[in-house]
Amino acid sequence: MSDNTDPLTDRLRRSAGTDAPAPALSPELVAAAPGRRAPRLVNHGRTTRFASASLAAVAAVAVGSLVVTNPFAPQAPLFTAAAAGSGPANAQSAETSALADDARIAMWIDYDYVAGPGLGTEGGSGGVYQLRRVGSPEQVLADMAERFGVDGEAVESQYFDPEWPSYVVGPEDGSGPSIMVTWSGTGNWWYNNPAAYPDPVCELVEYETENGTEQFEECIAPEIPASESLAPSEAEARAQAAELFASMGLDVQPGDVRVFGDVWQTMATASLRVDGVDTAIDYSVAWSPLGEIAWAYGHSIEVVDRGDFGTVSATEAVARLDDGRWYGAAGPDFQGGMNILAAESGVARDAVPATAGGDTSVSSPADEPTEPGTPGEAPVEPTEPVEPSEPTEPTEPAEPTEPTEPVEPTEPGEEPIVEPTTEPAPLPEPEQVTVTVDSAEATLLLMWDADGNAWLVPGFAMQHPDGFFNTIVSLVEGVIELPAPFEGEITPFLED
Repeated sequence: MSDNTDPLTDRLRRSAGTDAPAPALSPELVAAAPGRRAPRLVNHGRTTRFASASLAAVAAVAVGSLVVTNPFAPQAPLFTAAAAGSGPANAQSAETSALADDARIAMWIDYDYVAGPGLGTEGGSGGVYQLRRVGSPEQVLADMAERFGVDGEAVESQYFDPEWPSYVVGPEDGSGPSIMVTWSGTGNWWYNNPAAYPDPVCELVEYETENGTEQFEECIAPEIPASESLAPSEAEARAQAAELFASMGLDVQPGDVRVFGDVWQTMATASLRVDGVDTAIDYSVAWSPLGEIAWAYGHSIEVVDRGDFGTVSATEAVARLDDGRWYGAAGPDFQGGMNILAAESGVARDAVPATAGGDTSVSSPADEPTEPGTPGEAPVEPTEPVEPSEPTEPTEPAEPTEPTEPVEPTEPGEEPIVEPTTEPAPLPEPEQVTVTVDSAEATLLLMWDADGNAWLVPGFAMQHPDGFFNTIVSLVEGVIELPAPFEGEITPFLED
């Protein structure tokens, strides 16, 4: 039998952390106890354990957050994409023209894009690059003016606008060489030298008007034969352009330069290459037949790697072809060019033969040779005689109709007035065309944000059967913020 007659006392002693007997209390303390406040007991061990448990719970939530968060998606969008037509003016090229304008002049065809079975279904990741302006407009102009030999100081252009800040060195009226820079977007600059071309030859041209014979002055630059041109050869143009662009910070070799030429100029172009991809940002220089640089342009940027982000599969990207907000501008490999001319023949991009000067005329029936003595007419073969048909019964005479009211005569030379109809003519129904997308090539696309800055983002280039390329951004939702959907009225292009 236990001799512990007060187990509660023992438990209290153990919880207090001591087995010592309770101290003896004086009679005065016991007598005054009813008038004192009860002490507040705090178990520090229990408080510590609660705090530890709370921290463990917070850590568990944090670990859970790390598990479910997409490692490729930023906490906030990298940028807000520019709405159609709201980007910088230097961005309004054929690749970045406004969606509304395209809709108004587009052929009235409603394309329904369907992903083919050969497209990939797995997502991935891709790099995003910011094209950030470097320096100042004054410094850029000073450097370029020294490079091209343009005299003067940088001043605001006559086209200056706070949203389109342009500066210039030299005259803007074409009376001499000048260089201009626009300090938005990619800080693009443009050099122009009108004196590089031969002086135009002017002559008076007569034309007839209702007042008699009148004249105007027509000035035409003389055409210099190729044998007399002082423009650099193709190899020389590649080397000189590569040297010029490299001095501006572009990493380029002569083999990367594309050269085009005609009787008026020889032009060399190189693209900004990022992650092994030629982008839509390019630099160009052109020489006149006199051997002088006639014009050149480039950009004032550095490429800033903003990291890798998740991308959707090619199959998922096809669904974005109906939403122009996902559009981006591709580099020279996917800008169509002469492939559009071959589209009607159904020839794919890689299968277009390199032909020059071939005879593609087609003879019409009227051009076929005919028998002598009947120029331009084919002989008519005689036909068999036709048996006469049986006579038909005479028809009953028609009932006479009521006479109509006479129409008031109009004055001679006066056109009758046609009252306009109240209802407009109905628009034609768009042609429905289903396009199956069977291939997609990964590339980098140029996009503009709402502040006019340039970005390179991952995307796909998908060739349309008509020869051009649809280029669609492949970033997962949330990496960039899209503008509000286009809600304008689409008007079809109607031929006369």
